[in-house]
Amino acid sequence: MRFSTLTVILASVAALSYAHQVDEPLEARSDDVVLNARELLEDLGMHARALKGAALSARRLEQLEARMLDIEDDLEDLVSRAKKSDAYVCSVCDATFATSKELTSHKDSAGHHKAIAPAARARRRR
Repeated sequence: MRFSTLTVILASVAALSYAHQVDEPLEARSDDVVLNARELLEDLGMHARALKGAALSARRLEQLEARMLDIEDDLEDLVSRAKKSDAYVCSVCDATFATSKELTSHKDSAGHHKAIAPAARARRRR
């Protein structure tokens, strides 16, 4: 915001100083000079808006980079915690085991295998 305001002020000062350098008053000049000055001011305003947008984009990029670093740190923490924790959990008693062999052994010894019920037979209608 400050940069665009400063640019507009500088462009105005440049246009006024250019107007005072010529012996003729501003009204007596040709329309081409006035149109050229107006186009110059419009171009300066466009460039000021572009620079302001670039500054906002750079700021947003810095915020996204910081957020990405935070997410990477969180991911590393989760991975390290997952490596430290036991990977196999008994579905019945929530006991944890380091290997699937230990889990299977636990289920066999504790009888935690799911009971398989026989399929119900449909009765015939007469």
